[in-house]
Amino acid sequence: MVDLRVGFLGDGHINRVLRRAVHESRPYRVIGAYGRDDPLPGAGAVDVIVEASTQQAVQERVPALLDSGVDVILLSVGALADAGLRSALLRRMPGRGLLIPCTGAIGGLDQVRALRAAGPLTAVSLESRKLPATLIQQWMPSDLQATLRAGDAEIVLADGPAGEVAQRFPASANVAAALALAADAWDIATARVVADPDAAATRHEIRAAGALGEVRAIVTNAPSPERPRSSAVVAWAALRALDDYARLRRFPEAGGVAFL
Repeated sequence: MVDLRVGFLGDGHINRVLRRAVHESRPYRVIGAYGRDDPLPGAGAVDVIVEASTQQAVQERVPALLDSGVDVILLSVGALADAGLRSALLRRMPGRGLLIPCTGAIGGLDQVRALRAAGPLTAVSLESRKLPATLIQQWMPSDLQATLRAGDAEIVLADGPAGEVAQRFPASANVAAALALAADAWDIATARVVADPDAAATRHEIRAAGALGEVRAIVTNAPSPERPRSSAVVAWAALRALDDYARLRRFPEAGGVAFL
C-alpha cells in the first residue's frame, strides 16, 4: 500500500496542530516540516505540501515547489492578492504541481463559485470582526496601536478592495483574498475589518450576488487559545483539505467522500 507523503511549509501554530492531528488520526506519512532556511523536498520525496507560513514565504518558496512538481495546499491565500504572483502560481504546465487554496476560516465558497460559474458576479463583500488587540499591525501609528491594546472601542480599520485589505492584514484577512478568488472578482470584491471589543468569537459575514441568486453567510470562529490572531478552525480546515486531496488522488487509505 502506498502512503500519501505529506510535508509542511511553516513551523508555526497552525501546522503544529495539523501535524499532531495527522500523527494521531491519519495514516499519511509525514516527510517533514520546513522552516525559512530548510531545503525543500522535490516530487520524488513528497506528494503534497501544506503551507501555513506567511505571504512572504509563499512568494519566496512556493514557486519552486510547484515547478518541481509538488502540489501545495495554500493557507496564506492573502498572498494571491498580488496579481503577478497569483498569475504565476496558478499557471498550469505539464509536470507542474497544483496550487490548491484552502477555505481556511470561512465557508460558503462552494456556492459562491457555483454562482460565478454562471457568469460574473455583481456584488462581492466581506465584513470581519475581531478583538481589537488581535488586529494590531506594525504599520499602524503608535496611538492607534495603544487604542487597540486597550480594546474598549469599536473601530473600522479597513474598508476597501479585498486585495488591498488582505495585504494590509496578512495574518487576519486571508479570508478576504479567499472570497475574491472564489468569486473571481478581484475588481469588485470589497472587505471591511472591524475591531470589535464584543467579538469574543471572530465573525465573518460574506455576501455574493449574481444572475442566479445571492449568498449570505455568517461564520463565527473561536480564536486559537495559543494564537488568538488565528481562528482555531483553520488547522482543521487544512486537515479537511488534506483528506479531500488524498481521496481525489485515490490513495487507498483515504476514506469518506470528497465534496466539490
